[in-house]
Amino acid sequence: MRALTVCNFATVDGMYEDDDHDIASFFEHWHPDYHGADSFDFHTTALLRDAGTLLLSGRRSFLGNMTYWASVLEDPDATAIRREFAELIMAVEKIVVSDTISDADVAAWPHTRIVRIADARDEVRMLKQGEGRGILILLGRVLWNDLMHAGLVDELQLVTFPLIAGGGVPLFDRRPPVALKLLGTHVWEESGNVLMRWRVDPAA
Repeated sequence: MRALTVCNFATVDGMYEDDDHDIASFFEHWHPDYHGADSFDFHTTALLRDAGTLLLSGRRSFLGNMTYWASVLEDPDATAIRREFAELIMAVEKIVVSDTISDADVAAWPHTRIVRIADARDEVRMLKQGEGRGILILLGRVLWNDLMHAGLVDELQLVTFPLIAGGGVPLFDRRPPVALKLLGTHVWEESGNVLMRWRVDPAA
């Protein structure tokens, strides 16, 4: 059996993105002591090293991510850890859940295939029954919220950034039928980021 791990960053007030589906506005009040800190890059890269499959969702999110990380490989000023992440995301098996993305859209990205939204739960169940390294979702709020309601998420990792959004899109769309058991925490003092790792069990 393969475990499905979700990792998501959130603001202190539990927001995923702003009303324009961006996060740039959150960083307007980023504390100057944390400028240049890249602990989240190191954490997500470590997760991706251990993953056999990366689940992505949505046309805008997928294409935006792939275009961005391809640009990192071309950027001589990119940090070593971001270059490693860019290389890993190109090499890993990628499954994008979308009803609007096409084969032509993913043709430029190696090791990528499309799953339609209606088939996503069955696809994930099949993946979890296989052998190999874990399954990972980074961001992808709509997808992992649905998979959590279906009882398919094994671990939820939330990294709280020292930011207050004051509005925007909340991390959870509604309460899933799950119970959370704390597996561990970690604080990165250089960035102010706080990790909470939760095992996701069915609610009693």
